[in-house]
Amino acid sequence: MSVVEHPQNEVRPDGVEGPAAPPKRHHRVRTVVVVVVAVFVVLVAVVVGSYLLRSKPGARSLRSAGNSFHATTTTVPTPRAFALPQSGVYKASGSGYEQIAVPPDTIHDSAVMPVTVSYLPDGCWRWHIDYNTAHWHEYDFCPHDGRLLLMAQRNSLTVNLGLTSITNLAKFACNPPSPIIVERPRVGEVFAHRCSGTNTAAAGVSTAAGPVTIVGVTTVDVGGKEVPAIAMTRRQKITGGQSGTLDEEWWFAASTGMPLAEHRDYHLSTASPVGAIAYTEVGSWRLDSMTPAISGTTSTTGPPPVTGSP
Repeated sequence: MSVVEHPQNEVRPDGVEGPAAPPKRHHRVRTVVVVVVAVFVVLVAVVVGSYLLRSKPGARSLRSAGNSFHATTTTVPTPRAFALPQSGVYKASGSGYEQIAVPPDTIHDSAVMPVTVSYLPDGCWRWHIDYNTAHWHEYDFCPHDGRLLLMAQRNSLTVNLGLTSITNLAKFACNPPSPIIVERPRVGEVFAHRCSGTNTAAAGVSTAAGPVTIVGVTTVDVGGKEVPAIAMTRRQKITGGQSGTLDEEWWFAASTGMPLAEHRDYHLSTASPVGAIAYTEVGSWRLDSMTPAISGTTSTTGPPPVTGSP
């Protein structure tokens, strides 16, 4: 014979008999769950809100670039095969953007971009451009056997996530380094180029390699002055920690190798725990003047400019 148990009744404060109230611990569990959910919602709102309301990078001023230049430049120029561009901070004008897929973000280049030239030992020199306060790129050039070579390059991009930020610093050494200018440039001449290095946001070593082609011996209008120039294309594929393509068009002053203008179109993919993250960078710029807005050491003379028909 089975026994059916019925829930016990209790007399409520109003005098009416009814079902017994559930144990108080159930109320405490529900209260804890409600508090946890509320805290989670608040945290999500704070994170999302800080991301949506995050500040965007602005233009880096010429004065700020000049302060950095004067604080770090001490090397005395030692010209070798080519004239050195005058050291200091130049003004360049252009436009462009950097776009990352995860988290989704687009950073725009400034209309005015400081370009800094500083001297290194043995006739080498460093060229640095600030696209904005969050993104810069720089190259090290050295003369060797009648050529000015690209020896190394670095770039840095900081992405603001609201509550925190992520900075990717890339450092690449070039072997073989490609010529930037040569004593007797010939249209159609092709050079090998290969740079390998690391990114703080990507695992392993990445290698960018591809042909560098002289497409013209021409002139570029820089602030109303026609400057003899060598036009080059650089078509590179990057493999390893990152993959993708780097397509560039450059115009270099024929006498010094000073970059006068550039177009770039980058499409990269970086592996991550959430899958491949796409990155796009497109932009262009042109030097406004062959004279720095903030001067450093006076440029030194070298061999005559490389000019003439190919």
